[in-house]
This record gives sequence, C-alpha cells and structure tokens, in this order.
Amino acid sequence: MKIKYSQAYFDNPKVWNPEVWRKREGDLERARLATEWLPGEVSSVLDVGCGNGVYTNLLELERFKVGLDLSRIALEYITAPRLQADASLLPFVENSFDASLCMEMLEHLPLLVYQSALNELVRVSRKYILITVPFNEKLRYGTVVCPVCLHSFHPFHHVRQFQLDNFKSLFGTHWRQVRLEGVVPTRREALPGLWNLIRVYQHRQGRNFPNMAICPRCGYTSAKHVSAVQQVSRAHSVRSTLSHLWPKHTTFTWWMAFYRKEALR
Repeated sequence: MKIKYSQAYFDNPKVWNPEVWRKREGDLERARLATEWLPGEVSSVLDVGCGNGVYTNLLELERFKVGLDLSRIALEYITAPRLQADASLLPFVENSFDASLCMEMLEHLPLLVYQSALNELVRVSRKYILITVPFNEKLRYGTVVCPVCLHSFHPFHHVRQFQLDNFKSLFGTHWRQVRLEGVVPTRREALPGLWNLIRVYQHRQGRNFPNMAICPRCGYTSAKHVSAVQQVSRAHSVRSTLSHLWPKHTTFTWWMAFYRKEALR
C-alpha cells in the first residue's frame, strides 16, 4: 500500500501545537473575522478542515459548531463536537447546517478531491458558505526541494493558488458571492522573483529544509536526519539578515469569500 506522506505532515503533533498557535495573531484574527462575517441568523456551522480548532473552539453560545478534519491528531484539540472525515465525502445529509466554513484547506486538495469537496460544501450548506485561502499566492515562490529524491513541493503541501478571478463562480450558479476581501495585512518581500532566487540558493542540497516539512514523494524529513539539521544554522542566519534588510510591501495574508444560496427559480 502506498504511504500517504502528505497526510503524515498533517498528523504531525508539532504542526498543531496549541502553544504555538496561540501566538499566531493572524490566524486568531482570521477566526474572529469569520464570526463577524456570518450573519446572526446562522445557528449551526460545519467547520470543514477545522485543524486544531482556531475557529471551532471560539465560544459562540448562539451557534452550534461541528469541527471536521481528516487529521486525528488535530481533532484532539477540539473542544466542540468533532468528527474525523474526508472533505470530499461529508457524512451529513443535504442542508444539515446553516453555514459551512472552509478556512485554509482548499489549497491543499488535489484536483479530483478539490471538486468533490466544493460539491459537498454546497450539498450540506442550507444558506451560506465562507472560505479563506492564501492571498494571491504563487506556489513556485514557496517550494522546497527534497535532498533525497529531488522532488519539488510546497512545505505546507499547498497544491493550488487563488487569484481574484477564481472566486465568483466557485460554487456554481445558485450560489452568489456576497463579499470578497483580502484580510489580515502582512508585510512581504518586494521583487518576489529575485527574492525567490536567493531563497532557492539558500535551500540548495537540503540546506534550510523546513523543520516540519515531509516530502510527499519519499517521506524525507529533516527531523530524522541530523546531518541536514546541522547544515541550517549559518545559511539560515544569512537569509534572516537579508530578509530583515530586504524592501517590503504591504499585502494581505488571506482571501476571505462569503457566499449565499440563491432561491431556485
């Protein structure tokens, strides 16, 4: 049986460490915005790809929430009702929830699973769908190369990117896009093409291989290879200095898109 190395990344306890996530102010702000964007009439919410519960664990007494994720490890941190399941085959009947949320999950899904997941969000949502995805991400600027099998991949296992024109008809003709905004401002390196060349050079031969990354092809991870870890410190220090001095511009961390179901005619 083929080993699912991508799932191994999401089953890594270090990825979901709540002590680390409590310091991630951007993620907390994204969850807060989701509560504001959902109308007050929404009384039941399915959080698809809930992770360790950044949104699901927020205390909202007027709303019944269910957290759903494929990672059993992530679900251990959920304090609301929770369920381990695949986003492409949701175990609920049609119109089970007033709203479905899908935050920071769609960019991880391969093509066939992705389309099925969109269809399932439509199927179980009675009134609304809210999603967030990385803002204008260019995957080639984030890839790393496995030093063992030379496979290029995104360290967070993103496999698709979203631009402005991707959203309007995402859920079909019966779902209207009500609101779309870039959310949570952030500072990014200017001249990203040139910065990416520097980043690729710093990552040559496995240097600076991300600590929790797992190659989806062969399963290589620097956490199990001391020699790779020993290569990091000096190169990482140089890159950190360059990043500090490099000119920055203000952009957004995520797109947030909100959809409402239109009455059938």
